[in-house]
Amino acid sequence: MARSLEIKHTSVFENNWQAYNDPQVRYLINQGGSRSSKSISILQCLIILSLQNRVNVSIVRKTLQSAKSIVKDFIDLLLEYNIYDKNSHNKSNNTYTFENGSVVEFFGADNDQKLRGRKRDILFCNEANELDQDEWIQLVLRTTGKVFIDFNPSDTDHWLYDLIKEDKSILIKSTYKDNPFLKKDQVEYIENLIRVDENYYKIYALGERPTSTTRIYSHFKQYTDEPDYEDLVYGCDVGFNHAMTFVECKFKDNKVYVKELVYDTKLTTQDLLERLLQLNISKDHSIYIDSARPDVIEDFRRSGYFKAQGALKGVKEGIDAVKSMEVFLHYEAENLWREFKLYSWKSNKDVITDEPIKLNDDGMDALRYAVYNWKLNKPGKKLTFYIG
Repeated sequence: MARSLEIKHTSVFENNWQAYNDPQVRYLINQGGSRSSKSISILQCLIILSLQNRVNVSIVRKTLQSAKSIVKDFIDLLLEYNIYDKNSHNKSNNTYTFENGSVVEFFGADNDQKLRGRKRDILFCNEANELDQDEWIQLVLRTTGKVFIDFNPSDTDHWLYDLIKEDKSILIKSTYKDNPFLKKDQVEYIENLIRVDENYYKIYALGERPTSTTRIYSHFKQYTDEPDYEDLVYGCDVGFNHAMTFVECKFKDNKVYVKELVYDTKLTTQDLLERLLQLNISKDHSIYIDSARPDVIEDFRRSGYFKAQGALKGVKEGIDAVKSMEVFLHYEAENLWREFKLYSWKSNKDVITDEPIKLNDDGMDALRYAVYNWKLNKPGKKLTFYIG
């Protein structure tokens, strides 16, 4: 028996639905700013397509860990439409099976078995600018039908910009102004980005490519297996409404291997210390903490972390220290990887300053504290001071 499905949608959904039904289009490329509804609109299309016909759909991000947000959005939509069935949701395999046999699967492109595995009818690459070109090629080769893509245009150069030019591609641009369901404070936050940085405003408010390369780091890589190391320290950036971050840094030669141990908001110092106890964090290694919070440093020491100390915070010097090393982020460090992609210098028109934008920097600050202070304090290090 046929049934209707009423959905609250934006014009972005309508543009994607129209493009999907255009036989001349294969690649539906959604370039947009924050809160433009592009991801939700694509999920709405995929739900309707899965209900109409029996299809196999793959929704992919760089890692399965980073895909958690899109999984939540998908399930929330099913709940909103009153069609979610917990027995159809296989959380172990990250799949959802509809009554008609349609299957939606979620996976990370870092899973080589999935990346080079079975074919699907429809592909959705969420935050596609995180994918490298080889991962993209492997996914498309195994997709028989159409491909949805969404991304924020934070990169000045990317394979996506070449894909946009292909005959079978359609570019669907959107901004927060296309989403009438945003709350007033969400709109104000986006519009206030113009006061933070011109390029940030272009990317996240207007959905446009930046005019200059303002990213601070470009050399980070990911790692999976535990490395050999010669020294270990921790870095901590203190926050409450901003994330409280605690990172582990293992050093070998000129390489640093970084794990994201804590990255969460609304944590007190006691909450953090309890997390560290659960993680069995050693009390034998140095912990470099935001020196502006001597109260937090004292709480650490009273809890037995006697090597907790205030970090020297030379920002430019600390960034140069990070740039001077090969940096590897653990593949599960999704927040650090996100910040790495966004961490940028302030700019004034086309002039790039030496001051980082104070957004998307909680993990980057913790990393900088650890690396910079380790370099200053490692055995045999000689400091040279220039005076006058």
